[in-house]
This record gives sequence, C-alpha cells and structure tokens, in this order.
Amino acid sequence: MTAIDQPAGAPRRGAGRRRGRAGAAPVVGHTVLAIASAVVLVPLLFVVYLSLKDVAGILGTPLSPPHPVHWGNYGQSWSEGDLGRFLLNTLVVAVVTVAVILLVSSLAAFVIARYRFRGNQLLYLFFVSGLALPIQIIALPVFILIENLGLLNTLPALILVFASGGISYSVFILVNYMRSIPFELQEAAVMDGAGPLRIYWHVVLPLVRPALGIVAVFQFLTAWKEFFLPLLLIQDPQNMTVAVGILSFVGEHTTQWQLLLAGLVMVSLPTIIGFLLVARQFRRNLISGGIKM
Repeated sequence: MTAIDQPAGAPRRGAGRRRGRAGAAPVVGHTVLAIASAVVLVPLLFVVYLSLKDVAGILGTPLSPPHPVHWGNYGQSWSEGDLGRFLLNTLVVAVVTVAVILLVSSLAAFVIARYRFRGNQLLYLFFVSGLALPIQIIALPVFILIENLGLLNTLPALILVFASGGISYSVFILVNYMRSIPFELQEAAVMDGAGPLRIYWHVVLPLVRPALGIVAVFQFLTAWKEFFLPLLLIQDPQNMTVAVGILSFVGEHTTQWQLLLAGLVMVSLPTIIGFLLVARQFRRNLISGGIKM
C-alpha cells in the first residue's frame, strides 16, 4: 500500500520510531543527570561519613560504620579552627566582590553593547582578553602591586584582585545579553528625555536581571572557594579566608583528619544551602539567558 492510498486513520510509517526516540530522550537525559549527581554527591556524603569518626577509624577502617559517632568533631573543629572568623572574612570578601563586579561590569557592558563609537570592539576585546590570562602567570606582579599599595594581609587586597579577575567573564556575559535588547526601547527612552544613566538603570538593568543573577552566583562561588590568591596575599591569621584558614588542621608531621573533615563539611554548607535556596531562580535565569543570547 502506497502513501497515497493509505487509509486516513492509519499511522504513518516511521512515526512510531520517531515517537520511540522522542520518548527515549528524557530517559537518557535523566540517566546522565543521575550519574552526574552521584559523581558529585557520593564524595561529599563520604566526607560527612568520615567526619563522624576518630583518626583511627578514618585511617584504619574508613568503610566501616562510625562507632561511636563523634559528633563532637564539629564543635571542636569550629572552636579550635576559629572557623567563625574565617567564614565571616570569606563572606565579606565574596559579597563586596560580587557588588563591585556587578556595578563595574554592567556599566562597561552597557557602554559597549548599547553605544557605537570608534574603538568599541577593541574595548570589548580588551575586557574579554582577561579570560585567556591565568592568574598564576601574573601572580608575582600582582603580589608586588598589592605590596606597593600597602594592602598586603588585608581583605581589600582580595576584593580588588577578585573583582578585577571576575570583570572579564562578567562583561562577556552581559555584553552578549544586552545586545539582544531591542534598540527601539532605548530610542523611546531618549525621546522621553532620558539620559544614559536613566536608560541604564530603568530600561536595561531590569531586562538583564537573569544575566546579573548568573554572574552574581558564579562570582560568589568563585570568591568563596578561591585558594591560591588568599594563600599568596594573606599571611595574617586574622584576615584569612576559610579556604586557607582550614589548613590550620594540617601540621608538618601530623594532620587532625577528624577536625579537618568536619571543618570541610561546615564551610561547604553555606554555599550548598544558598545555592539550594536560589536554585529555581538560577535555573530560570540560565534558561532565559540562553534563549536571549
């Protein structure tokens, strides 16, 4: 029977196979996500598991159940490691860094994306070129600059370096997002008498909130977990961030593994809880940003 004389109610050839492939796609996607989740969660749960043991249990029988359960590891780690101070330092650095990056990168992206002038593309490439420059290459010049500025062993030094390092990525994201906004909106605002700053604040920023959310979350997590720069620029224990301060449990001849693991669990909780609280909005922002870009 040909396609011409096929009954109207009969299914088309290949339709079943296409439906089968379409139905298999979610299964494959969920399987991949489940595997990826397991790769991330299993090590984290194993760290929590080991943090409830003593040193002998961690080194001798790591797979056996903790007996007894050493809940006191967490209190001892918090008090002996001065984790409260380290967490506060890290939170201050991360929050101020994100604020500076959002302000500077959004203003730079607004000028590059919404105005045409000689050198526009060159300015954009200048910002983006920072993505190709690993911090390890310029570590010595950065250290000398911070020392000459008198900011060594201070939190402003970390904020300055973190912010300058995060602007390249943020400008790259925001420029591409802002370029998708219709210029008719800007022209209408100009006709109503709005100046550049008013257009930036009342027209452009409300439309790029998804991109700003993505940038804020990414830069906050980057500043929170950064290890190399705090190790390079901060030697004063009073100003250490948590990524470096937690190494106080690692000695020259011995390591307090039970306190180190308990501390790692505690310093990871703020970022995990914070991300879970904003996960739905972050997912919406990410999808919206992908569609606009």
